[in-house]
Amino acid sequence: MSPKITETHRENKRKEILEAAKRVFIRQGYLASTMKDVVEESGLSRGGVYLYFSSTEEMLLDMFQEGDHANDVQVEDLLTSFPTVWTALNALFDHLQEELLHVGESLIPVLYEALMAGWRKLTYADLMNVRYANAVVRIAEMLQEGIRRGEFRPLVDVDTMARMFITLNDGIMVEAIQFGAEHARTKKQIDAFRQAFKHLLGITEEETPNERIIQKS
Repeated sequence: MSPKITETHRENKRKEILEAAKRVFIRQGYLASTMKDVVEESGLSRGGVYLYFSSTEEMLLDMFQEGDHANDVQVEDLLTSFPTVWTALNALFDHLQEELLHVGESLIPVLYEALMAGWRKLTYADLMNVRYANAVVRIAEMLQEGIRRGEFRPLVDVDTMARMFITLNDGIMVEAIQFGAEHARTKKQIDAFRQAFKHLLGITEEETPNERIIQKS
């Protein structure tokens, strides 16, 4: 009688295979990667990998899902970890800058590569529409919380501001991938956008000590 495989074992094995796939995708690009590459990287048998994933696209979609969940958790954590919504938002800007410094070693270029390759055929159109809508809601809810607490008196609607944030995030990511964070002067861009956002949110008081600490870290 074969041993019973627990759900914990299944989940750990799935994560192990995904980690192997990430290393392969980052090293040689998503379009150039095959299931054979992932099998070899994982050290598992072909059947062992195919038991969990039937294609590299399935792996990629799982990576998208993991990333979206991490973003949801990140916003929740920021709102509970910082004294104000503005300092939490500043931490989000700082996190973006940190990501840009190491973007070439991350999964981010891989995701953009896959999306752009499938753009003309609308391969991921439905997925991207849902992800974009969820991202807008995520940031808009954060801004609404600032309004609820009396911190923000925005000069434009929060839906537009949320979309502006996403545009900055995606645009500056592409620049950093293409030219490098230093050459694209991403820190100066983010700092300028931070100040513009502060103005559009209607924050008129002097910078708080908490904000200064975050920007220096």
